[in-house]
Amino acid sequence: MSAAPKIRSSEEEAIYTRVEEFVNAWNTHNARAMSMLYSEDADVINPFGRVAKGRTEIERLFKDEHSGPLKDSRMSLRPDNLRLLTPDVAITDHSFELTGIRDPQGRDVPTMRGHLTEVLKKHGEMWLVAACRPMAPYPLPGPGRLA
Repeated sequence: MSAAPKIRSSEEEAIYTRVEEFVNAWNTHNARAMSMLYSEDADVINPFGRVAKGRTEIERLFKDEHSGPLKDSRMSLRPDNLRLLTPDVAITDHSFELTGIRDPQGRDVPTMRGHLTEVLKKHGEMWLVAACRPMAPYPLPGPGRLA
């Protein structure tokens, strides 16, 4: 017996639409469009440890990333979980994959796979990212694995 397909609420659909907008903006390397999906007071800590607070710094972070090693990158996201904490606050989890990353010499870097957690807040009728935490797990050396 297979499980019935999960029916998404209109709020979940709106949130997933915002996520798709972000992926499209990433894949066209449009830092401005990416940043406009964040609230004015949002914050990001990217997988490399850089912190950006506020929409202006977030746009600068994306511009820097997309003028350097991520300028030819392509992102794909797979939704793992979405939970409405309140009617206007949600937390999402996604698996991500980045291809097309290049090192400073222009050589291809292996595909980056990781996990993305976002907190979104509804502003009027629009969902905006309030906090974003992408991370790329670093394998524990040796036989002892924690995950």
